[in-house]
Amino acid sequence: MALTKVLDEGTNFTTVGALVRLLNASITSAVSEYDIDSTYINSTYDHYMIQAEFLPATDNVHMYIRVFVGGSIQTGNIYGYETAAMSSSAYDNQDGTSTLCKISHGPMGNATGEGLTLNAHLQNVNSTTRPCAITGMSNIANTDGSPNSSTLAGQLIPANVANVVNGIRFYFSSGNIASGTVKLYGVR
Repeated sequence: MALTKVLDEGTNFTTVGALVRLLNASITSAVSEYDIDSTYINSTYDHYMIQAEFLPATDNVHMYIRVFVGGSIQTGNIYGYETAAMSSSAYDNQDGTSTLCKISHGPMGNATGEGLTLNAHLQNVNSTTRPCAITGMSNIANTDGSPNSSTLAGQLIPANVANVVNGIRFYFSSGNIASGTVKLYGVR
């Protein structure tokens, strides 16, 4: 990735667009969820890029994300999200729900070559005036092996804007994560 120089409001130039790899992990045996904790998501960066691949242990499932605040997973109805299939006008829209986002619109399969690929931007994790939010795109293979691409967005609802996020959890609607890879980058 090329670095870009931009002019600040003063006369100083700032390097932007630099990504710092913080995590490069492989999931090689089944787990019920995968957490990225405060070792990686903390006050060092306010924005992060996530690249991940997950294979579910069971067929016909969806993947979701929740956040940690103060080291505790947040399960209450404090989120809102929208996920849209890119091949149609189908979408899911939830407000006051218990997940930051639903990563793909359609359910995915667990056969070889199926599962999920995700590229996402997690932002405002340290802000107390803008809600923590995620935007991105995912690709899955449906349970019949056909491809499906989705756009996704989610955030803490405005009543929870003061929550400083220090981790995220990936999990399937049922069953385990059979395998996967997760890369996390801090955005300068």
